[in-house]
Amino acid sequence: MSITKGYETIVSPLQQSALSKKGLCDYVINVASGCLHGCTFCYVPSTPAIRTKQAELIQRGVTSPQMDWGKYLFIREGIPHKLRDKLSRQRSWRTTPSGKGVVLLCSGTDPYQNREVASITRESIKVLLEYGRRVRILTRSPLWLQDLDILVHPNVTVGMSIPYLDDDLSRQIEPQAPPPSVRYKAVLEGRKAGCRIYIAMAPTPPQMKRVNFKKHFEKILEVNPEVVFWEPINARGTNGKRMLAAGLDFVHSITEQKHWAESFIKQWAELESAANEVGCIEKLHIWPDLDLTNYVSQEILEYWWYKPTPEKWIDDTSIESSSFRPSLSVSC
Repeated sequence: MSITKGYETIVSPLQQSALSKKGLCDYVINVASGCLHGCTFCYVPSTPAIRTKQAELIQRGVTSPQMDWGKYLFIREGIPHKLRDKLSRQRSWRTTPSGKGVVLLCSGTDPYQNREVASITRESIKVLLEYGRRVRILTRSPLWLQDLDILVHPNVTVGMSIPYLDDDLSRQIEPQAPPPSVRYKAVLEGRKAGCRIYIAMAPTPPQMKRVNFKKHFEKILEVNPEVVFWEPINARGTNGKRMLAAGLDFVHSITEQKHWAESFIKQWAELESAANEVGCIEKLHIWPDLDLTNYVSQEILEYWWYKPTPEKWIDDTSIESSSFRPSLSVSC
């Protein structure tokens, strides 16, 4: 497979993020445009981050920036230096109850997808910690284990995307990413070393049922993650086309919004049932999509959009979240 690589310049690496509605962060740093993992379900190519740069990417040799996701990577130059300069001048810091002032690396690419990207990520984390910032890592690569000297820190939490533990299924859905078995071993090793760990159990394919969720929970609880995030696969953008091109026929069952919403709600109920049975419901954090508005009560959507995670941070003075947990209900 031909890969288009290069570099790009950006003004500021640190951007405010709307991902507080997922309990992830208030700020984000993306160290590159593109991602070599090329997961078929990835929503990033359909976002403005790629759509607004299509002409530029085509000029740089990318045939189809949305469909060729996984075949190009443009690393952003000077991120640690620019980050230090910005933090040295920044006098205020956004801290929402759900985002907790956290900086996420990354939302639009994988911060440890190869050694060059990993080195930029490492230096950026060092700068963030120097300025006392809270850091969240989200990756599918075990390369972060090389940075345990800085990642074993109370202001750093490391998360791996492990939606399932089926390596064969992974080869179909995310063929260029390290298999789930490798990711699982990495979080076990990281936890043993003293890292704060969380799991992104996302996105799950529609064929996963309660029994699958139960087995998955039992396995990942051996890692004792602080939180388990969850959402299902969607197929409403070019990611649907990429999944179909990869031979993933389950996409047909979730292409229409009504069928996608019904599948989302059904999996959500089975997920919570499994979490209750296993005894980890308090660790579960749902990522409800904005497009569920016509299908799920506003009360439960807002509960999750603004709910802080159970994670604890240095000098965390946020108000404890209520023990009230609204039951999943359909509004149509």
